[in-house]
Amino acid sequence: MKRFVYYFAWTLAIVFIVYIGTVIEANIVETARETYELFPRVLFVAIFPVILGFLMRLPRFLLERKEQKFRGFDWFKFLAVGVPSLYFVVMTFLPYTSIGAAIPSFMMTSQTSLTTIAYTAGIVFGYVLLDSFHKTDVAEAKTK
Repeated sequence: MKRFVYYFAWTLAIVFIVYIGTVIEANIVETARETYELFPRVLFVAIFPVILGFLMRLPRFLLERKEQKFRGFDWFKFLAVGVPSLYFVVMTFLPYTSIGAAIPSFMMTSQTSLTTIAYTAGIVFGYVLLDSFHKTDVAEAKTK
């Protein structure tokens, strides 16, 4: 029962943060319509899903941290899943910066599917970032 309440409280907190995020995004979109400045919205679309993915893994991460179940970092998982998803997150806002002009066009993501790619990749990156911390027995098994 205690575990249920713990996860239910986290779920309510995440739902509240999603609600606050949609309110903030609506304000950013309204400001973008008035000022024609797209960078704040694109940056929000890139960063907010990372925070959501981070929050989705945080309850279990805190329980593992409390029990001291992990000691290492799973570089293979981070490099295989985290870095490609980070690439898509960064490519959502990088073309809107001064560095964007130097990026070859084949490396940029499609603007038509920008939000879908950014949200999915951001949630995956935020989750994998915390999930890459692993238990010592997992670390020993992977090195053998």
